[in-house]
Amino acid sequence: MPGQWFVNMSINDHGLEQILNGCREQNRASQQRLFAEFYNYSMTIARRYMGSQENAEEVVSDAFFKAFTRIDSYSGKMPFRFWLRRIVINTAIDHLRSSANIPEATEWQEWHDVEMASGIDEDLTQEQILAMMDRLTPAYRTVFNLFVVDGLTHDEIAALLEISPGTSKSNLARARQQLKSLYFNDLEIPNRS
Repeated sequence: MPGQWFVNMSINDHGLEQILNGCREQNRASQQRLFAEFYNYSMTIARRYMGSQENAEEVVSDAFFKAFTRIDSYSGKMPFRFWLRRIVINTAIDHLRSSANIPEATEWQEWHDVEMASGIDEDLTQEQILAMMDRLTPAYRTVFNLFVVDGLTHDEIAALLEISPGTSKSNLARARQQLKSLYFNDLEIPNRS
């Protein structure tokens, strides 16, 4: 399932509920435990969006601050990690937006979805994939992550990023095309398309 890399499962549901109750009471030890339990999970998400470890660390720090201040709004109707994932993604988007790295598309062109060659992701390490994604523009990387990894629709992405669904589709197609070029050029693999 998307976005589930590196979840530390050293606590059970009852233990997590105790930690969350402590966080609701602003217990510092509970906050530290929650941070330790979900840090790697949150970093994995933030790293995909931010393009650098340093920026991802800033996003995670801000996301946990938001989670701690909004912990009373967590109802328990969904798994906590999904609630936290949404906070991390929104925080990453806020950071990108505040850095003016998600420009509004001013150019409209017809783009067709470009599928990656089948099986290429099986040949790559996580570090290689992240390195290629880091080379995408923030706008392309963000739409790619939201659509491919996090499973949002183009309408949901458009609402979240305040762009049109057509811009979302265009950015996804361009991201896929750039990733395909990076894959074939960087790894010196003959292009099969």
